Amino acid sequence: MTEEDVKTVNKAKNYISKNYMKEIGLNDVAEKVGLSSAYFSRLFKQETGENFIDYLVKIRMEKAKKLFEDTTLSTKEIGENVGYKKGKYFGKLFKNYTGYTPTEYKAKAHRKK
Repeated sequence: MTEEDVKTVNKAKNYISKNYMKEIGLNDVAEKVGLSSAYFSRLFKQETGENFIDYLVKIRMEKAKKLFEDTTLSTKEIGENVGYKKGKYFGKLFKNYTGYTPTEYKAKAHRKK
């Protein structure tokens, strides 16, 4: 990887961290960094070891976990805050990522306090 490639991927990661709550996809981020989506996808995987969507889901799920721990927002509100309009889809992804349903995770997080 060239230094320019590393800068490009870092720029993309920065964009993702600032916009994860919006409806963004591979094409949006590739366009933002001035690359074709196919090339950006390969470059991103090469640099991070993760494909784009897995990285985006990870960012969103980590933000959701923090919201469950630090707020009393509903599962639906947290899903929307991290970029998912459909509650069922958010719940499924959250369970796949954490091993807990949003309700289970929220209860566990609040027991710790």
